[in-house]
Amino acid sequence: MIVNSSVELALFLEKMRFMRGISQEEFTVNIISNRQYQRYIKGDSPMPFHLLDAFAERLGVKKDLLLLEFDSNALKETFNIINYFSAVNGNEVDKINHYRSIITPEYIINPDNRNFYHYTTFLLDFKSKKISAQTFKTNVSKLINYPKTLQNTVMTYFEVIILSNLLDFVEVDEQLQIVKKLTDFFDNPDLVWSGNQLITYNIVIFRLAKYFGIKEDHENVIKYCKLGIKLNHRAKSYNNLEFYYYFLSLSYYRQNKILLYEESLYKCFNVLSFEDSSTKLTQFESWINKDFNIDFKQFIIDYLKRKPGI
Repeated sequence: MIVNSSVELALFLEKMRFMRGISQEEFTVNIISNRQYQRYIKGDSPMPFHLLDAFAERLGVKKDLLLLEFDSNALKETFNIINYFSAVNGNEVDKINHYRSIITPEYIINPDNRNFYHYTTFLLDFKSKKISAQTFKTNVSKLINYPKTLQNTVMTYFEVIILSNLLDFVEVDEQLQIVKKLTDFFDNPDLVWSGNQLITYNIVIFRLAKYFGIKEDHENVIKYCKLGIKLNHRAKSYNNLEFYYYFLSLSYYRQNKILLYEESLYKCFNVLSFEDSSTKLTQFESWINKDFNIDFKQFIIDYLKRKPGI
């Protein structure tokens, strides 16, 4: 019998070995050759199930407990890397430093997580001006084998995120191809929305809403903003929520749907008030005053007077 996710489990064993201060020679002696152990780690050869007993004993744990720890480690790994990505995406320096300090890149077990970590680090380097836009594009394109990815009939959530990020770095004809691929992905009725995917898909939906806003495609702005709002409600989060209501209000305003525009703008204000960031509120106030040719503060006062029951 061959262990499922053989490479991931071999990497986990290697991580446990390292953390316990056991040399590879000590870990493999009288079990298998060190060369064969390296093949398991590299994925050149699948690891037979019966070896788990011997390796677990060498680590000083029972096999069943080792497998439980393996599952727990995989969840923790995914959680840490997605939080690292969220911190980089939100420019949260303290959180970036925290998650970088607890993630050991060479012992990331899941291949998607490993790619996600590398992508996030490229993004951080780009935002920090350590690499150019072209270098960033080249690096992340390699992670998903872009542009061949566009020919795939099925995409992983990681590929979806990378494609959405590339929207800002490709020419118009490529943008159209990427947007078509992303919209087809979200229109798939079999798409599963759960767990960490809610966070990552939210980033993609935000980019689509922004893209369609630039193109003045108001119906699609409304469609994806509503989807983003729905996702936030399901996840009990506020990711990009102020932007969704802001984009919604702009689209309704352009369509002369005054009641919907005013309602969305008021909800935007509510989210900004809840987040309690004077810097962000000032920035949005500046945008709104210009985009709608109004005084945002006075608009809220007048809106509340007209709708006292809110």
